[in-house]
Amino acid sequence: MIARLIYLSVLLASALLLGLGMYYQYALHLHPCAPQVLVRYALVLTALFALVPVAINAGKLVRVATSVCIGVVSLVGALLAANQSWPRHVPVNFAAIGVNIDSAVRSLPLGDVLPRFFLASGACDKARWTIVGIAASEWAFAAFLLFIVAGFIAARRG
Repeated sequence: MIARLIYLSVLLASALLLGLGMYYQYALHLHPCAPQVLVRYALVLTALFALVPVAINAGKLVRVATSVCIGVVSLVGALLAANQSWPRHVPVNFAAIGVNIDSAVRSLPLGDVLPRFFLASGACDKARWTIVGIAASEWAFAAFLLFIVAGFIAARRG
């Protein structure tokens, strides 16, 4: 029972972060940049993996597999969120270094299915909105770290 509540909290937190992103995108007209879109992919996958043990009465094996999936996706999401936050804290021009994330985002399949949800047209050079002085990517980073811990606890709880 406790494990299902933990997975439900991961599901609701992911939905809250996605809803907050949609609010800022459509109500305040602040378009996300490419790394933010990839963070949204990670949030959607985390929510879908957390939905499985919430929807069914999952046994120990399903909980462990789900927690591993949540952990892997959350680790990737945390790395993406940290990659997005890093240039704002270390003022170095990173534009010429690394992979072209914009082209990678355009080639992902969900961009065709839900184009407005995964639209990347903004710039990541500065945080355009904050909550309590913390940028969205930093909130996502903290949430992904909590998701990893929650997945581990839920897999161990019965």
